[in-house]
Amino acid sequence: MLRVILWIVIGFIAIAGLAFVGDTFNRRSIRNTSIRSVDFSRLPDGVYDGEYKRGRFSSKVRVTVLSGKVAKIDVLQDMQYQSEVTQKAVGAVLEAQSLQVDTVSGATITTRAFLKAVENALAK
Repeated sequence: MLRVILWIVIGFIAIAGLAFVGDTFNRRSIRNTSIRSVDFSRLPDGVYDGEYKRGRFSSKVRVTVLSGKVAKIDVLQDMQYQSEVTQKAVGAVLEAQSLQVDTVSGATITTRAFLKAVENALAK
């Protein structure tokens, strides 16, 4: 019986270790993902959907372009409990009319996932 319990504990430790390594890899990957510059003034009017997924980090957006400007960004799917962070990023993109904005302090990964989703929408 003790041997079974020991193997169960070892199994849990191994699974937790693998999850930690995978999560660390995804975080590093998102931090190093480049956000390309998109010339909003060259975009045709319309509504564009885009998403970005990397492990548990994801964002799905709908971007509305009017007269060469991004007029609205709707966040359709966000990482859990991060909507306030994403709304700050939405405001930054709308104000700057650019994806080259600073990330929200303390939420670099969430912000970059959002920016990549917007980039993916506008690259279609």
